[in-house]
Amino acid sequence: MTGPDVLIIGAGPVGLALAGDLVRRGVSCRIVDSADHPMQQTKAVGIQARTLELLARMGAARAAIDRGLTTSLFSIYSGGKRLIRIDFREHLAESPYPYVLLLPQDQTEQVLTQHLRNLGTEVEWQSQLISLKQDGQGVEAVLRHADGHDERAAVGWLVGCDGAHSAVRHLLDLQFVGSTLEQSFATFAVGNVRMEWELGSDEVFAFLHQGNFIGYFPMAGGRHRVVVAYAPDSAPTGDVTLDEIQQAVDTGGSTRARALEPTELTRFHINQRRTERYRVGHVFLAGDAAHIHSPIGAQGMNTGIQDALNLSWKLALTISGRASAVLLDSYETERQQVGDALLRATDLTTHLALTRNPFMAWLRDALTPMVFASLPVAAHRLAQSLAEMNVAYPDGPISVERRDHGRSPHAGDRAPDGEVRAVGAERGQTLFDLLNTTQRSVLLMFTGDYDAATMERYWSEISATIASGYQDLIAAYVVTENTAAESEHPLLHDDGGALHERYDAKRGALILIRPDGYIGLAAELGAAESLRAYLHTLFIPAGAQQL
Repeated sequence: MTGPDVLIIGAGPVGLALAGDLVRRGVSCRIVDSADHPMQQTKAVGIQARTLELLARMGAARAAIDRGLTTSLFSIYSGGKRLIRIDFREHLAESPYPYVLLLPQDQTEQVLTQHLRNLGTEVEWQSQLISLKQDGQGVEAVLRHADGHDERAAVGWLVGCDGAHSAVRHLLDLQFVGSTLEQSFATFAVGNVRMEWELGSDEVFAFLHQGNFIGYFPMAGGRHRVVVAYAPDSAPTGDVTLDEIQQAVDTGGSTRARALEPTELTRFHINQRRTERYRVGHVFLAGDAAHIHSPIGAQGMNTGIQDALNLSWKLALTISGRASAVLLDSYETERQQVGDALLRATDLTTHLALTRNPFMAWLRDALTPMVFASLPVAAHRLAQSLAEMNVAYPDGPISVERRDHGRSPHAGDRAPDGEVRAVGAERGQTLFDLLNTTQRSVLLMFTGDYDAATMERYWSEISATIASGYQDLIAAYVVTENTAAESEHPLLHDDGGALHERYDAKRGALILIRPDGYIGLAAELGAAESLRAYLHTLFIPAGAQQL
């Protein structure tokens, strides 16, 4: 095969993120879209903290942040009274991004397109997927171009990032299972407005009232993206108007508030669906092509981008001949679990927000402030959930836990950040900074309170394992609290022991962090055999792929 390694169908945020991460890993890609030009609508506006962490790993977060508006505050009101106010700074202190980034989707796509262009790859517009067929070696796709001619493109892999009406999913004849919410649940109206009101311009607000919902998402330039949801028997029909938006503002309880200068007003119905498969042979689905759900919670685009960045490193290693089948198979297992959990959460949240049952609404409004006031952990969990910091793969096929049951974080969890200092460096850096500079997995050997001789023995065993063909896949470091320690090995000082504390590693630990920032292996310090088994299961050592 002489064509590119991967053909990506769909140049929205999901396809662009996937292409950008694959290309930076040395994978040749084509990314095509049937549209005439890039999207020019606001659509999704919220980029959550976990997504920003992953975009930082591919070098695209800073440009997005510079163009958008950040907010750490989110308030929910009902009946004119505030039920809860979340300050992400209190609950996302472990993240470099303790906020929501409000950036219109078209600008997010511009950032990702420029990032991809800087890597030497352009989006091919007016290229429609007509058919595909595959065998054990790859995929043959037929693309129809603007001038009407059809091109047969042979690629190793194809990924459908082409949205809710995915041509890839239809060509695979996959069922989109779930329920339609159009008649039995809710109708949504969205638009951009300038708000005249007494509320802040840098906070996300949600107002609930008798089965109706209106959310306000501030944007740079002083405007808001408004999302209105109606119970089925109160939903207007026809075109969305400014009068309709103003009525929703008034009904929601935003006193003395006026919506002005409307743009991009539209109405839509919601499906809660997911595909029955995320992978068929050499073809994958990601983003809305795999799962769609209620927009309440601002999770959709974020989950799609995280689909892409879960797949990219696994696919890149597979293409280079360094990944076992287990590694690539884990994409479907891990992300399908996340998608299912997302559907359940958004379904429950939307039902609670739009309930017309007076008793249920009273119970919601009475209990919510009490629960969050008496149980601080409730607010923390909500913030973590909204920011998608709680996404984890504890039962995934490539998450291996070999530590005492009570120790955390566990295999499958997001790897915590913390400050470290290289030998000889006057200033420290964060662990995330270190992870962002490498495309490899990172192995941390926490010394805990073990003596130097024991450390040398353990390090010798670990080094021998990595040297058996995994040097280009694993970057290994010794992490010590001993500020005077010096070594010929890669050494990181954990001044004050904060990182040991976060990894529950005071007794030592062996932690392998995947390229997407999740813990793959969590083992006791002397568990060199566990490391060997883990690497053997997931990776093919250098040279072995030629045998």
